[in-house]
Amino acid sequence: MPTDTSRVAFLSLILAGVLALSVEALALTLSEPTVALWMLPTHVGVGGPLVLLGAAMGVVVARSWAGLWKERAPAPLTMVAGLVSAPALLGAWIAVATLVTLKLDGRIATPWMGALLGALLSAVAAGAILAMSSPLVLLVRRLLARVTKHPVGRFILRAALWVPALLAGGALVALIMPLVGPGALKVLPWSYVATGCAGLAVLPLSWKLLSARPALKTPLMRALPTSLVLLSVFALMMPRAIERARSSFSDKPAVASHLYSALAGPLDFDEDGALSLYAGGDCAPFDASRGPHQVETPNDGVDQNCSGADLAFDVADFSPGPRRVEPPEGIHRRPNMILVTTDALSFPHTSAGGYERDTTPHLAAWAERATVYETAFSIATSTRLAMPGLIASKMNSQMRMLDRRGHPYPYPSDEVTLGTMLRDAGYRTVHIPGERYFTRWRTHALGFEEFDTRAYKSTDENGHNSPALTERAIEIIEEHDDDRPLAIWVHYFDHHGPYTIPEGAKTFGKGKSSMERFESELWFADQSWGRLFEAVEARWEPEEYVMLFTADHGEAFDANHQRHHHGYNIFTRPLHVPLIIQAPFGRGQRIEGLAGHIDVLPTLANLLDLEPREDWLGESLVPSLVAGTPPQKDVIHSLFYIPEAAKRGEETFEMIGTRTDDFYYFDDRKNGVRRLIRWRDDPLDAHDVSKEDPERAEIFRYITGQRLQWLREREEALTPFAKDAEKANE
Repeated sequence: MPTDTSRVAFLSLILAGVLALSVEALALTLSEPTVALWMLPTHVGVGGPLVLLGAAMGVVVARSWAGLWKERAPAPLTMVAGLVSAPALLGAWIAVATLVTLKLDGRIATPWMGALLGALLSAVAAGAILAMSSPLVLLVRRLLARVTKHPVGRFILRAALWVPALLAGGALVALIMPLVGPGALKVLPWSYVATGCAGLAVLPLSWKLLSARPALKTPLMRALPTSLVLLSVFALMMPRAIERARSSFSDKPAVASHLYSALAGPLDFDEDGALSLYAGGDCAPFDASRGPHQVETPNDGVDQNCSGADLAFDVADFSPGPRRVEPPEGIHRRPNMILVTTDALSFPHTSAGGYERDTTPHLAAWAERATVYETAFSIATSTRLAMPGLIASKMNSQMRMLDRRGHPYPYPSDEVTLGTMLRDAGYRTVHIPGERYFTRWRTHALGFEEFDTRAYKSTDENGHNSPALTERAIEIIEEHDDDRPLAIWVHYFDHHGPYTIPEGAKTFGKGKSSMERFESELWFADQSWGRLFEAVEARWEPEEYVMLFTADHGEAFDANHQRHHHGYNIFTRPLHVPLIIQAPFGRGQRIEGLAGHIDVLPTLANLLDLEPREDWLGESLVPSLVAGTPPQKDVIHSLFYIPEAAKRGEETFEMIGTRTDDFYYFDDRKNGVRRLIRWRDDPLDAHDVSKEDPERAEIFRYITGQRLQWLREREEALTPFAKDAEKANE
């Protein structure tokens, strides 16, 4: 093969790889708010070694195929050699396509999107296998050349008739394979598609251009490999000062991120979960006791967490509030309990929270007859991760879970929850779920003896059932004549995505954007909430009931949530939820200060004069309800904990946050991003003030690290089951 052609092959592959990685980085920039355009060169640099290796292998492949076709041999013999080799090549392709499909299984929710991605990756695999197949075809052809010297052997030449059938069979397999298990698919990583399409499109164009225009093989073009090497070295040695660039290649659906993940293990010399390379921030790469994930010990003269200095401060400034006070007068010792929750609603998106559009007029009117906590927070931004805070005053990591094939994981029957507490206190407990998800995960309502699904089953084709849920709840409330007090929990789901405007609902704006459709669904659900509030107030005297309204987590439509409107992060907006309590005292109050789901269980237990549990994280809001004072806690935490990661031997604590009245510090441990935010003035959590106030940032980092260590020591979830599974597989 001519040397010039080898150079064309090498430069074509490098150019195609660089452009493909650039397209991938651009796709991430459009879909991930944490990835900025200036990070593009770093992303390309991380994937650079893969491009260089691929280009070198491409030259070998090109030489191999050129040698195959340069040999003079009868055309039928070449066709038959390819045909005989085809089963082995097809088998290899099917194996790769199957592995690809299994890897996709459980990650993409929309079937046609899963099929698109599976088809693309299967096509890439087919191209790679075909490119590397020339030695096999050459070997088979030489063997056939000897066989066909005999009369019997020449009969094999007629096998050319099998080619159409083989092509048809391969096409059928290509259509079927990506559709295996589409129901379990979850999130389409568009950057994969963009990268694959860019590489497939650019490679033949680059080859054709460089072959047809020799003048393009200039010193500048020849400098491309050297530039890529230098860029790769820079990415490897990237200074920590620009560690934000890590978000372009860490934990993203990207080719570069997979290469980084493969390198991260071998490059983590002390196995402390942090690298000294790629701006990983490990100041002691061979000392596991020192690293960015370690907890700092104040006043010991050692910089354990690689912040640059030891830490000194008084931890007493970050204390929890009391879990119990003397029960108040003026309320029955066993009042009826009405818990009204809804899915995916941020407090600032409600009329009661000051939203510019009147999305929840009935909730706002009722809130004037109740106590509104202006700054209340969920512990997490997705239902299964947030619910433990509401029902158990715990983080998700503290809940014991029973291992199942998929999440959400059930809790054991002896777990203490809101439902079991009320049941054991002598209540008739009723739960009315608003979506099928909760009928599959019944232990979120553990202790609720009546699990009423008849209203849910009347859901219309677009998922709207708030009128039916409300009718059923009012029916139970009005017909309740049990000697026991009633505890009823109604969970609404109308305005959870995907969003469609219900018939008869108010239209906001043009009604076309996701947010506008969400607001119409929210307004529609609010009509039902108003009827439920009125029914409760008409049924009992003020001292005979407590009614509480909240959301499991928030919903956001900002720059941080362009694709996923909740989940996948711990930003302020999807954590900020409504928390409104109507009791016989404190009506009409609006209270500042930190509150949250973790306070619900201690508060209700306090009203019932029950002893709190030691593992509850929240405080009793009874003093706040009675006297109108702010909650007494100085800090509240958020957590993004993935229990099933333990089954894969991966890190379960991915993100953790610490919030005070003014500041919010979050540690995105998986992406290596840490920020200190003035959250009241920064709704997008975008402006990091760590450099402006480094001492405060270090204090928050310590408090967050302490809480993380505390949670690790009390981790329950699936960890024991994962260990058992590992032993069983040994």
